[in-house]
Amino acid sequence: MSEERKGFTGSLLKGLTRSTVESLAMKMGLKPHERGWVTVDTGASLMSVSPKVAMDFFKTVPDVARLLENGDLRNWADIGRRIAVNNIDEACEFYRSSSGILEPLSERLRSLLIALCSKQIVLSPVAALTTFKQAPQLVLSFRDEHSAIRLFAIAVEVAHRSVKHSTEVLTAAPKALAVLQSFDAQAGSQVDESPVKAVLDLAESFAQRTGATAAEFLSAVGEGMDFIERPSDIIELCGQTAFFLERGGATALQYFRSARSVIEVGGAESFDKWSRVTRKVAEEGNAIVYDFLKMTPKVLSTLTLTLKRRAPERVNSVLDIVEELASQNVYIALECFKSSPRALVTASLDQFQTWAREGAELYRQDRRKAQAYYALESKSSQDSLRGARDGVSLESVSHLLRLYVEGLTGREMTIAPLGTIPEESKISDGQTIQLPSVIAEFGSPEDDFRLYKVLAAHASGQVEFGTRIAGTTDIRAALKEIDLYYEQKEKRRLAEGLEDDEFVQYSNIEHLGMRVRPELDPERLETADYKLVLSRFPNHLLATRIFTTLENGRIDWRLRSAYRGIRRDLDFVRSRLIERRPSFAQLTVEQAVYEMLFQITLCGGVIDDMARRAYGEVINQFERIVADYLRKDDTTVGDTLMATFRVYELLDGQRQQNESESDSSDDTQQSEKDESGDSSQDTDSQQQAMQVQRRPELFNQWSQAVEEVTSTDSELLNELMNAETSEQELHEGDEVFYYDEWDRELGDHRARWCRIIQRLNRKGHNDFVEQVRARYSGVISSIRHQFQMLRPESLRKVKGELDGEDFDLQAVIDHHVDKKTTGRPSDRLYIRRIRRERDVAVSFLLDMSSSTARTITRHPNQPYTRPGQKIIDIEKQGLVLMSEALEAVGDAYSISGFTSEGRRNVKYFLIKRFAEKYDHDVERRIGGITYHNNTRLGAAIRHAAAELEKQDARTKLLIVLSDGRPYDHDYGDSRYAREDTKIALRQAKIQGITPFCITIDRESEAELKDLYGEVGYTIIDDVMSLPERLPGIYRRLTT
Repeated sequence: MSEERKGFTGSLLKGLTRSTVESLAMKMGLKPHERGWVTVDTGASLMSVSPKVAMDFFKTVPDVARLLENGDLRNWADIGRRIAVNNIDEACEFYRSSSGILEPLSERLRSLLIALCSKQIVLSPVAALTTFKQAPQLVLSFRDEHSAIRLFAIAVEVAHRSVKHSTEVLTAAPKALAVLQSFDAQAGSQVDESPVKAVLDLAESFAQRTGATAAEFLSAVGEGMDFIERPSDIIELCGQTAFFLERGGATALQYFRSARSVIEVGGAESFDKWSRVTRKVAEEGNAIVYDFLKMTPKVLSTLTLTLKRRAPERVNSVLDIVEELASQNVYIALECFKSSPRALVTASLDQFQTWAREGAELYRQDRRKAQAYYALESKSSQDSLRGARDGVSLESVSHLLRLYVEGLTGREMTIAPLGTIPEESKISDGQTIQLPSVIAEFGSPEDDFRLYKVLAAHASGQVEFGTRIAGTTDIRAALKEIDLYYEQKEKRRLAEGLEDDEFVQYSNIEHLGMRVRPELDPERLETADYKLVLSRFPNHLLATRIFTTLENGRIDWRLRSAYRGIRRDLDFVRSRLIERRPSFAQLTVEQAVYEMLFQITLCGGVIDDMARRAYGEVINQFERIVADYLRKDDTTVGDTLMATFRVYELLDGQRQQNESESDSSDDTQQSEKDESGDSSQDTDSQQQAMQVQRRPELFNQWSQAVEEVTSTDSELLNELMNAETSEQELHEGDEVFYYDEWDRELGDHRARWCRIIQRLNRKGHNDFVEQVRARYSGVISSIRHQFQMLRPESLRKVKGELDGEDFDLQAVIDHHVDKKTTGRPSDRLYIRRIRRERDVAVSFLLDMSSSTARTITRHPNQPYTRPGQKIIDIEKQGLVLMSEALEAVGDAYSISGFTSEGRRNVKYFLIKRFAEKYDHDVERRIGGITYHNNTRLGAAIRHAAAELEKQDARTKLLIVLSDGRPYDHDYGDSRYAREDTKIALRQAKIQGITPFCITIDRESEAELKDLYGEVGYTIIDDVMSLPERLPGIYRRLTT
């Protein structure tokens, strides 16, 4: 349009309202459906927004009108008007570029593009403008117009539900079609339809069903179809997926994603079996089939982590038994499938199938019992799995192994079984060697025993070759060098104003940065051990992880050098280790580094050619460090510490270099990824890689000394085992114990169900005990006197002995009389004086739940002048009086408290140990007793009984002080809690312990009788009298 025409049009329309323009158009004979009407109407609307936009519109509309039908023309004009409301410049650009964008497109594509942008513009002008501008390029990337038309139609369908996902459809489509092109070329005329058509048909079905999942489906296709061998397999997979669309888009999409995992690890045979099981599960409802599909990749990845060559066999065998069980009971089959990775850690495939069928027979009609059985939580399940296993039991060879390790170490050692296969093995404590209760790895008793020998030799090697030695010259030298290095590094950082790069998180391992290392006193320096040196690293968890691998490599080398006879056994186990190492392709960079270090130290070197090409320089440096520090016949733990220092600094330097390079190359790497069509690992892949590092291996019992603090694989295990309560973090000095718990509905124990966290109780003010002593001074004096009367005399006479310090006069007389009369006199003529002691050990177990915070008073009408006391404070006073009494009589005693926050977090507070004196620290711990959370009584009783059983006393007494009934938020119903507590008390009696319970809950006396009736209990109506009554109760129990 010329400048004259532009000015003329502007002058004509300037100042006119929309109604005026419409009136003029009517008078000019323009009808609403004609292009002239659209032009005048839109121009008037734009003039009210911006004359500039209106001019660009009038200039462009003649060219665009040639390309669009009336309806599309109106929509196109309206898109620009909506853009103009938000951004005038973009509206101008939209109109000016429209003819150039629309010209190359076919009529059908133009109509679909305008329809899509019309939907998008309502919610997102940016999305609409982006789609419009990129349309020609997108169409070219689709390679053929028919596919482009179908994909734009799918995007329009999705836009009805979600504008965001409509753009994602177009973004994901080019990569998906590129993946499928090669399959189309292979198919030719051999199949009735092409893979591209099958995928587009399924994407269209997704769009019509849910909309959003269409984009996710195309993205999944774009991630690659390399697991597919034939074009017909894609068509079949799409058909199977379409079947599940009736159950929802999310279910069908999960089926498609999970199918990839199945085919990758098990092949077509596994896919067919898994599909049949999935259809069977789907009959039980959408929720259960979705859960099954969701768990499938995680279960399969865990099943096949270190058995890649036998993965199809293992997966097919598991699916065989799952399909068999599904025909009987779907829920039983799912529990079996979910538990298969854990069961197959220690059982063969045949043994697993025997165990699985036995569980189905026992619990076919009881889903809850089946769940406990297959989760290996019940005792009967563990016994059944052990019964199905062959191999060599530790019990049968423990004597030989003990002689073996005592011969190696020259000292007495104890062989103890592991409760279950551990997630990690700690550095030996120097006295006890823990080994699996059964080894059934090779199908040969001789070979299984060889593995036992190697495990025992490595554990004893830690003793013989000084892993735990302290105060040596080389350890002190390593400590000083490491401290000096980090001290100078910190000074340089401060002087140069550098970022604190040394104290940052590394490799997903919890960072415990320590800028200022505390000074070590000379005495601590003289007794320095490996633990102290490792604590001086900025990230001591990372340092400990490195040290553990290197130290076990040193032990392996020393064993080979010192004992030629064991080399064949070590080589035998090494060859099995090599067979079971994960592929480096599975691992992240950080995990690959640790795997390389492990293979260099314990497998004789990195065995993967791909790893050597990718990480050649790192491998060479690791090998030099190992050779310089560990490959000598006289190496010590100090050498391992220095090697740890070198590796730690190497990894830290590599990390800094990687961070520097990544800052400058992120954009390049991203574009390369886009071009190659690769995508980043999804969550399941990361979990699989993480799980490689944590899979328990019988061949590697000695190698994993530190629990990796990555969240991913712990989440995987929790999901697989239905963990409902998270484990709280441990404090320094905490100890952890596991105990069974009785489930009355199962009629069995849940194995290792409760986690006890044992820790010292916090210290309170020392004036609490002094105040109690002052308040009850008269009572304490009386109690001490009464209990002193119970103390036995130091010696007692025993007559009629064969030997002794003095003659028994009466026995001498009887001897001579019998000699004269019967001729058969007794030789028991002596008196012996035997030292006599009260042989009593008592443990007081205090309920520290929140219910003990209640206030009790004898004077409710005088709350201010005569206030009451909390139950917990009254119990504390009673403990003070009992301590005074027991100190007088000399009985061994301990005081503990407990509380709980679910089965994984049962806190057991040590207030006074048996061997501990009643001193200032104990008094402060009594003062620090306070209320906390819940009352998981059964677990606390089991732990208290276990500690009491260790005491060498004739009479063992467990006194429980509680204000009522057991309760915890995941304890189940009250009956469950009571039955578990009853079983715990019954077990204590079997152990030779006398339990006695003191409670104040008179209101539920019937329940208390049911709970404590078998062992003895008393109810104290007047709680305020507890301190005075407690010593009397104890005296009656022990006399």
